[in-house]
Amino acid sequence: MKDSKWTIEAYCGEQRPSDWSTLPTSSLSFLNQLNLSATHPFCGSEAPQPYEIPGVPSQGPLLTNDHLESFWDVVLTITAKGVPSLIAIGELWLRLCSSILAPIGLAHLLYTSIKGISDQDSKTATRPQKVFLSVTCLLSVASSIVLFTDTLYVLEYGPVYALFLVYDYETGAFTFGDSAERCEIAEGLYYNQENEFINKLVEHWPLSQRTYSKEYGASPWIPTGDGRTGLPFLLNLVRDFSYTRVWLPLDDGEVTALDIGFPEAGHDVTKPLYLILHGLNGGSQEGYVQDFTWRRTGEGSTVVVMIARGLGDLPIRGWDVFHGARISDAHTAALRLRQTLIGDQILAGVGYSMGAIILSNYVARSGENCALDSAVAISGGLDMRFEADFYRAQRLWQPMLAQTLRDDFVVGKWGERVHARLTKDQMKNLMRAAHVSEIDETAVVAYNGFRDLDHYYSEMSALGDIPIEEYNGPSLEPQRRIQSLSIPLLVIHALDDPLVTFRTVGANHGLMHPTNLTKTGTGNLLLLLTKGGGHVGWPLGWFFFLNTWKWMNDAAMSFTNAVDHSRKEG
Repeated sequence: MKDSKWTIEAYCGEQRPSDWSTLPTSSLSFLNQLNLSATHPFCGSEAPQPYEIPGVPSQGPLLTNDHLESFWDVVLTITAKGVPSLIAIGELWLRLCSSILAPIGLAHLLYTSIKGISDQDSKTATRPQKVFLSVTCLLSVASSIVLFTDTLYVLEYGPVYALFLVYDYETGAFTFGDSAERCEIAEGLYYNQENEFINKLVEHWPLSQRTYSKEYGASPWIPTGDGRTGLPFLLNLVRDFSYTRVWLPLDDGEVTALDIGFPEAGHDVTKPLYLILHGLNGGSQEGYVQDFTWRRTGEGSTVVVMIARGLGDLPIRGWDVFHGARISDAHTAALRLRQTLIGDQILAGVGYSMGAIILSNYVARSGENCALDSAVAISGGLDMRFEADFYRAQRLWQPMLAQTLRDDFVVGKWGERVHARLTKDQMKNLMRAAHVSEIDETAVVAYNGFRDLDHYYSEMSALGDIPIEEYNGPSLEPQRRIQSLSIPLLVIHALDDPLVTFRTVGANHGLMHPTNLTKTGTGNLLLLLTKGGGHVGWPLGWFFFLNTWKWMNDAAMSFTNAVDHSRKEG
């Protein structure tokens, strides 16, 4: 919807309501209980109110460029938008391939050295041969430096294989990789063993379903979180799933979509019902979301994906477009789904990446009012304030994400609304933002009225109401929201996640160490930390693309089943 002439009439004309005529009776019964329309509420002659709101700029791309006040503004903006992404792509490919390039290049150089090159050989060597040798030397050295100094390689293979090549300006010494990102947390499942229900849950949760290792099928040849993130994203085989879409009115008058995946035999009230929160740039068509839907509907469960407000092609009437600190939409969706439950059926939430951040925040903030029975947050942090200093991700992964976020969403879809609330300097900074945190700081904070980036990330986080200095104290102050979890909340996180640092879910010592963090409050927090896995990755087998996202999606399923069994046992 980048067309500057976007209208609600054109949008409605493109909509094709889902066909309910072929659905089984049980699925129709579920939809009747849900009591939501297959047609967008603002489409048709019976729309409850006009779509356009006086004073609110129309939906569509940025048309006003008055923030570019000179020729140099244009040059700097174009350069700042393109160069970081190009550099990041080049460096990322080097890191993905370095484990292959380094040994091959070094073997070639060693062979050349042993064979020897005479003066006559060097004189008769062709230019392509000389260029090939130079490129081989360059790639071999660059790949070796990556292998020996990068934090994720040190985490993977241990510091014994690394060189003291990274300089720590605070201590004035060389360190193994980035000392700020050095992880000393042991992998495994952390939970409160004094919580009787959680203990029972863990007994019902098979070890094989919550262990990511080569012994249990983890891909043996993909090194570091970079590869475990990028390769599945690029190569996993995804099957399209046909959803049934209904429209959910929100508390502030906006509307979002619920994409429902039904089992072939129809809705089964004896199986868990799932509510899925997707990632930042995704929706129900995200590969891992479709993978989860295929697997769970094949087992008889119904899966409902809530499309975050305004993402995808969804329109928004007013000023309140998507931001990561809003939890009311998830609560509205959970309450609506809860009214369909029959008997002892449970409602389980599963969130990925940004959806995981929102899900954890929702469960922590809502306490006893949480409308879910269990929740699984995958690759999402509990305290996003630490993400603001995750420089490796900001340099390597976030430039591509930031470019998509800015061009397709912030200024591509809500450009004029953003322009109306930001100053010229803020617009310049937005257009030149090199990573996601810069977009958050320059646009999201100002647009939505947060004080600063720290305030926004605090409001976004389940642990955001805890002052950083309190982590070093003897205990948490009472009434912190993480202490009032009323349902089991499982956080699945890889310690080698290259996008969301492990520091958002745990620390090497202090109150945020997983052992201490899971003992706070009600004891309903569980942390499943794996040494490898990447960001929404966890590839399985030599031919990982055939298994897609099986490990993390089956881990969420098996945890949900363990909760279900434990509840039924009383």
